[in-house]
Amino acid sequence: MYPGTGFTKAEVIDYYNSIAPYILPHVEDRPITLKRYPDGITGQHFYEKNAPSHTPVWIQKFQIPRTSENSLINYILINDVATLIWSANLANLEIHSFLARAPHIDQPTMVVFDLDPGAGSDILKSCEVALLLKDVLDRLNLESFVKVSGSKGVHLHVPLNTAVTYASTQPFAKSVAQLLEKEHPDLVVSEMPKVKRKGKVLVDWSQNSEHKSTVAVYSLRAKAARPFIAMPVSWDEMRIALKKNSSHGLFFEPDAALKRVRKIGDKFAAMQKLKQKLPQAFLDLRTSEHAGTRSTNALDAYRQKRDFSKTSEPAPTVRKPSQPSSSKLFVIQKHAASHLHYDLRLEMNGALKSWAVPKGPPYDLKERRLAMSVEDHPMDYARFEGVIPKGEYGGGTVMVWDIGHYEVIDGNYWQGKLHVNFRGKKLSGEWILVKGKARDGKDNVWYLLKSGAPMKRLSTKLDDSSALTKRSMTQIARAEDAVWHSNRASREKNISAKRQSAVDLDSLPKARIKFVEPMQAAAVRELPDDGLWFYEAKFDGYRCLAAKRSGAVTLWSRRGIVFTAHYPQIARACEKLPADTLIDGELIAVDDVGRISFNALQNNLQSAHIQFYAFDILVNRGRSMLQLPLESRHEFLAESLTKVEYPVLRSMPVDAKPADIIRVAKELELEGIIAKRKDSIYEPGRRTGSWVKHKFNGSQEFVIGGYTPGNPFDSLIVGYYDDSDLKFVAKVRNGFVPHLRRNVYQRFSGRATTSCPFANLPEKRRTQWAITSSEMQNCRWLKPELVAQVEFTEWTPDGHLRHPSFVGLREDKNPRQCVREI
Repeated sequence: MYPGTGFTKAEVIDYYNSIAPYILPHVEDRPITLKRYPDGITGQHFYEKNAPSHTPVWIQKFQIPRTSENSLINYILINDVATLIWSANLANLEIHSFLARAPHIDQPTMVVFDLDPGAGSDILKSCEVALLLKDVLDRLNLESFVKVSGSKGVHLHVPLNTAVTYASTQPFAKSVAQLLEKEHPDLVVSEMPKVKRKGKVLVDWSQNSEHKSTVAVYSLRAKAARPFIAMPVSWDEMRIALKKNSSHGLFFEPDAALKRVRKIGDKFAAMQKLKQKLPQAFLDLRTSEHAGTRSTNALDAYRQKRDFSKTSEPAPTVRKPSQPSSSKLFVIQKHAASHLHYDLRLEMNGALKSWAVPKGPPYDLKERRLAMSVEDHPMDYARFEGVIPKGEYGGGTVMVWDIGHYEVIDGNYWQGKLHVNFRGKKLSGEWILVKGKARDGKDNVWYLLKSGAPMKRLSTKLDDSSALTKRSMTQIARAEDAVWHSNRASREKNISAKRQSAVDLDSLPKARIKFVEPMQAAAVRELPDDGLWFYEAKFDGYRCLAAKRSGAVTLWSRRGIVFTAHYPQIARACEKLPADTLIDGELIAVDDVGRISFNALQNNLQSAHIQFYAFDILVNRGRSMLQLPLESRHEFLAESLTKVEYPVLRSMPVDAKPADIIRVAKELELEGIIAKRKDSIYEPGRRTGSWVKHKFNGSQEFVIGGYTPGNPFDSLIVGYYDDSDLKFVAKVRNGFVPHLRRNVYQRFSGRATTSCPFANLPEKRRTQWAITSSEMQNCRWLKPELVAQVEFTEWTPDGHLRHPSFVGLREDKNPRQCVREI
């Protein structure tokens, strides 16, 4: 299991068998998330929430509804030695347990803080923060206990064992973390982005959430080459470690851990019985309905998103299931919303199980199409065909693309596989719906596959023809004979109205319409996932600010260059903005097959469709929006775009699981995802970590500081700024065609210089990426004024780019803003 030390599975089992009297009281009746390492810590590992299919019948389990769909997760409970050993035999090295006990899973028995040191920090700095955190809790008359995590972090536990819900504990934990950050800003950070954690310790409060688990005390860890233990320590031991400036006494391997507990007992024993209460202000946050209580009505999600005061709205009634029959209704609705997609719906138990299929049903046996499960719809919705007004949830045109009946050949929805036979007006034959591998219990990823025999593809005309009325999407949109209003839009309008009454625009600072340097997003390797963020598509285009003054529209680039004349169609559409309004967004070009093309935008190709996606509002009717939280700005933005028409669109924020969003974004061939804190203010020109970006490939802007000669050049020499130093990272040879190479070379005119602009050249060590003294003799240097977008596979350990490829020149980027993003 630990190849570096030879620690085997037999020794893992022996350890858990020996530690059982101490660990079992802490995990008893707590749902367990398995973290399995079948090939040891150096191999692939995976999380498993649902009890495996081979789980013995004598293993105790507890069912918890999934939050995203109408199904259950069977968590195992480790309540005895036999189950503990069975778990170890599955290579479940780390035991992650809930903060609550079954059956009261909505009532945590403790609050947990995970103190996670960032780059440049270590466990001693975590100990320092733990002691500061203890002081805060002492001031609140709350006793706390601490364990080393088995890595370089520390976990602080506050036992409660009183009636409380996550609606109280998470805000409490967050407030304490933010207070600590305020008191010690040079040492503590309370937000997740790694770019903000360098040299600091993250006080992670997000573990205090329903369905999240924390590594149990006395659990093995797979964080290091050695089998360290998540071990309780005393506060005095932490102080001694800090005094000696040594972490030697803070890491325990199995033998040392067993020897310690046999000598001094369980230092976490009081966690089981000590009763404490949070400050009353946080207890008052408890909701009237327990967080763990869920309605069994399959249409709850649908009901929350729709406005049933509109007469054309299908009411959310659940019909009695049709008479016993193997044949049930299916419908596919073609939906032109922010992206064209197809909604597949199957009648089940009196409602319509639904999936969004971005690319439509497959016709060939080798094809597999992504299908994202969405909320159930009422049966009356099956024949809805019409328009959802722009700006509302799902705004766009809906066509009944196909309708008919289906029979189940094999499988069922709850098993995650449905082999069905469709008998519709367009589709005829066998298809399979299969659930994708879920990393956690909240995944809603499915795939739609063609089975049986392939089917001839529909003609373009038939694909754009309603199965009910034979109308095209354009004809349906023009007719507007059926309009569906979603209550998400109504809710937005209500919230907007409330905010306008609560936030009196006249009370906000006056603002003149002028260029504002756009707020920036910090690059991250993983998207944050704590419920505090909105997610948006990352577009591969030009950042653009659109301003509407008394009668004129101005478009600014990211660098403040006016390029209104370059995009007259965008300027004309923005004339419908309210006067004295400034919005932020991205200009993109879409090619004939619907793909975003930076090359088409840069070269102003006539075949491209230019669009502007607005995602923020900075000034609204002459009043500054900068200090309002993002959620409020979204509402004002939606209102300001009410009369604005295509090609100006709103970039719709999504509140969902990052893993699901990433899968869909990759299916749609997007560049990446932007995550923004819901409570973030707009900070012009800053890259604070309140906005972060996750790209699917390595890509960023670099400064061109030179080139090597060729026809007309062989490679670009590029780098980034580290403070005032320009650092070389790569020679870029790929990504050019002859005419592009000539166009780029023309931009070198007037920029030649005799001195090398890179502070780290020449490089002493000869590698395939390096430029040494002898190689510099073949280089031609340029003033660092041009910026190139470069894609690459990864950073090398010595700070070079692997397989760099030129994408295009960035006229909108200031060279001094080109820094290493990851």
